[in-house]
Amino acid sequence: MNKKVKIIMPIFIFLAILYIIIAFRPLSSEIQFLPVWTIDLESYTKGEAEDPKTEDFNNAVSFKLGQTLGYFTPEGKILNYLTFPYKATISHDSYSLYGTASTEMQITSPSGNQIGKISVTGFPYFTEDRKFIFLPGGSSFSKLNEDGSVEWTYEGFSPITAFSSSSTGIVAGFANGKVLGFDNKGNITHNYEPGGSNHEVILGAAISESSEYIATLSGQGGQRFVISKRTDASHGAHTLIAFYKSMDTELTRQVLIKFSKDEKKVFYNSAKGIGIVDCRNYKNTEIPIKGRILSILESGSENEIFILSKEGRTYTVSTIESFDAFQGAFSFEADSACIAVRDNSLFIGRDGKLSRIDIIHR
Repeated sequence: MNKKVKIIMPIFIFLAILYIIIAFRPLSSEIQFLPVWTIDLESYTKGEAEDPKTEDFNNAVSFKLGQTLGYFTPEGKILNYLTFPYKATISHDSYSLYGTASTEMQITSPSGNQIGKISVTGFPYFTEDRKFIFLPGGSSFSKLNEDGSVEWTYEGFSPITAFSSSSTGIVAGFANGKVLGFDNKGNITHNYEPGGSNHEVILGAAISESSEYIATLSGQGGQRFVISKRTDASHGAHTLIAFYKSMDTELTRQVLIKFSKDEKKVFYNSAKGIGIVDCRNYKNTEIPIKGRILSILESGSENEIFILSKEGRTYTVSTIESFDAFQGAFSFEADSACIAVRDNSLFIGRDGKLSRIDIIHR
């Protein structure tokens, strides 16, 4: 072996070891879907429950499928199941049935007991532990107390085209392109127009858990996805545009937007599928998903997002891990469908059936 080779060999070995160390990445775990149970709702008489106990309602899961709604436990016990003739709104702690001109609507608990009454004409909307009613004319809404009484009302003049809430605030988007944010007392905390389009209209809006961020999809002829951030200055609060993206292909319908619980990511329905923006560095990612996105739900512990989308009669459930890595999807045919999440369990409603699927990482 000549002198030159003796010098090169140790350098080559060192570089090879260094490359292995730098290039090494632990193998990511694989996600597996484990079916646990399936319930055929048609085997239950409407309103029938399986001997429910008080503790069963503490972690009740709600569902609404076509003209039926109800509650069940993660273990598969039906707590309440009924049909409704016109319209209904439901959350984890209450539901209400109403018609197009109802002047009085009951608020009912998962156990079927009346816990409140809405004595205002309009269209109620329940989400988590929050209750609202959209008033006739479509430009005004009221925040309701738990018993259905009106806590406060915002009266506008332009139709509301987007609406969302968190535990600390509310956002409403309007047909004239205006965005208003409110605190839980009804005070306006955000007031701005994303702008940048030939025809201003807010097609989707979301507010983060702390109300620091608002995200919107807006406009026709120059459609944009915009993230605004509230900043507190010495002379008052301001709303600044922190990020915007011009959309290559424009949507003409209302879209779903949602922040992650920790406010690090925001998800929005784009023409390509699901758009994801990191609110820390404003990096944008888009993952192809077919159809209109109906639900975006976050799991309890594995940084997973479950997305329900629909194209025709085909529903698709997609899974995203670490908030921006596509893990897989499965589809099924149905007239109506819904999903819910508890910890690491995914619940799927499909026409007259409910199923539980556990998510396992290996």
